[in-house]
Amino acid sequence: MLQAQKVRLTDFLDERSAYLTQFAEDANAEFDKIGENALKELDEASARIMENLENRMQAFEETAEISKQEIEKNERILEEFEDKIDHDRNEGLFFKNLRQKAPQGQAEAMLERQKIREVTKESAGSKVRRNIYLVLMSLLLVTIGNAVLATPEVEWRKVAALGLIFFGLLAQYIYEQSLSSTTEKTDKKNE
Repeated sequence: MLQAQKVRLTDFLDERSAYLTQFAEDANAEFDKIGENALKELDEASARIMENLENRMQAFEETAEISKQEIEKNERILEEFEDKIDHDRNEGLFFKNLRQKAPQGQAEAMLERQKIREVTKESAGSKVRRNIYLVLMSLLLVTIGNAVLATPEVEWRKVAALGLIFFGLLAQYIYEQSLSSTTEKTDKKNE
């Protein structure tokens, strides 16, 4: 009798142990699934944000290129107009037509080119672009922190790759900052 109760108790304990083991395995699998889904959603959100930022940067660069082309076109039209005025003014005057263009017009053209270069530098160091770099760097820092702190097994290759991208963005941000500061110094000197 005692032996039969012992066997029943052992069977009951084995059954409960197997049930608890299965329950723990199911809970661990569910936690892993939730973690993987969260990481996947974070990666997808990061990819969407990066794509939106790239689209905005591309649109900005296209706008800058169109503006540059319009400026060049206007310069050509202005030069043609000045040549036509000079020719029309001197039409019929043989000796006056032989003289060279006034150097004053060339100096004005050089000043205009200098202004265009300054505007280009100002647009390169614009606040919008610097803010985009700051957003990207903060997003990378959050992702690196999440990769290091949230998971028990750290994927060092991923962390290293994200770190390299972060330092590249940091270098570009510092370059943009230096461009804008030199432009501000030049503007103050000109005033």
